[in-house]
Amino acid sequence: MARENLIEKLPENYRPYIDKYFLRAGEILRAEKINPWVKAQVFIRKGPGKVYGIEEALAVLDKYTPLVKNNGRVYALPEGSDYSPKDTLMLIEAPIQDIIELETMYLGVLAAETTKFNDKRGVDLNQVRENMAKVVKAAKGRHVSYFGARHWRFDEDAAMTRAAYEGGANSASTDIGAETFGQKGVGTTPHVLENIMAWKYGYENAVVETMKAFDRTIDLSVPRIALIDYRNKEIDDTLAVAKALGERFCAPRIDTCGENVGQGAIENADYNKLENLVGKKIKVPEEDEKYWFGRGVTVTGTYALRKALIENSYNLIPFLSSGFADYKKVEAFVRAEEILGLQLFMGLGVGQVFKSKASKMDIVAVGETPENFVPISKVGRQYNPNPKLELMLGGKR
Repeated sequence: MARENLIEKLPENYRPYIDKYFLRAGEILRAEKINPWVKAQVFIRKGPGKVYGIEEALAVLDKYTPLVKNNGRVYALPEGSDYSPKDTLMLIEAPIQDIIELETMYLGVLAAETTKFNDKRGVDLNQVRENMAKVVKAAKGRHVSYFGARHWRFDEDAAMTRAAYEGGANSASTDIGAETFGQKGVGTTPHVLENIMAWKYGYENAVVETMKAFDRTIDLSVPRIALIDYRNKEIDDTLAVAKALGERFCAPRIDTCGENVGQGAIENADYNKLENLVGKKIKVPEEDEKYWFGRGVTVTGTYALRKALIENSYNLIPFLSSGFADYKKVEAFVRAEEILGLQLFMGLGVGQVFKSKASKMDIVAVGETPENFVPISKVGRQYNPNPKLELMLGGKR
């Protein structure tokens, strides 16, 4: 379908379909008057395959932003191109305020259309409902929020969110979804905002300055939950936010990506290191070892953070996301609490209760102008150039 026709089919107002943390990030940037240029790469971790949804993603950026007017550019693979895991599929260059509120929509259409073509299937609402029910049961009464909007099409999000709610989810990240059960979308800040603050205030201050700006801008009724894995210093940045926000700080959110070992975590099944960490000999159930040790959000990383908070007199319990649509992971964390004698999490953000070829976006450079970009990115997500990209939106500067 021609891009003009795709633009016409898009809703007039994108905001109900966007994860609330992106909308709040845009609100914060406008309040703080921060609007540098960014270079942002989009990729899919699962592959190889053929990428679809490119033209619709471009239509989203064309319809809702002044990107072209502001001399921004989008490079991308042509619709239907072959790709390999982690290949850069799109590269966006634009002022951050032009694009920060649209990530949910353009990632969602890429994920959905690529999944539909390669896996020959659409969404299964019964699967969404059943998988969420397993997660909620495993969580043993903890708050579970549905964070899956970025993993599928915006125009199917309401139905998917309703199915997640029927499976037991307590809240959701978009207004269009949360409205199906009488709520508003929830969420605080994304990594993209922390990347801007890293450029503005220095890499070591990215997380704490993000939360200070959030605290200045966002209504006090919204819980101060900090996304603390941006620079892979989960413990250091949690303590910095706790000191800066004091009693207003509600919880750290651990979302450590699969490329990184969390600060304080144990990468391999080393029981001597585990004994040093917890102060006693422990035998981890064999089926749970992959959740205790390794990369991403692990039991040992979560315990290390919880321990550091207690040692510094902070009674804060983390909110966890990244990989918790796997109910067996949730069960492993609950068993770990029993073994360790300590609560590890107060709630979960759960995305892929329906599996898709989820696309992701990371800022990889920031600058006052597109002529002076400085490489800066979340740890583990550096720039991955792709010479096959073609200029698809915008033009010469």
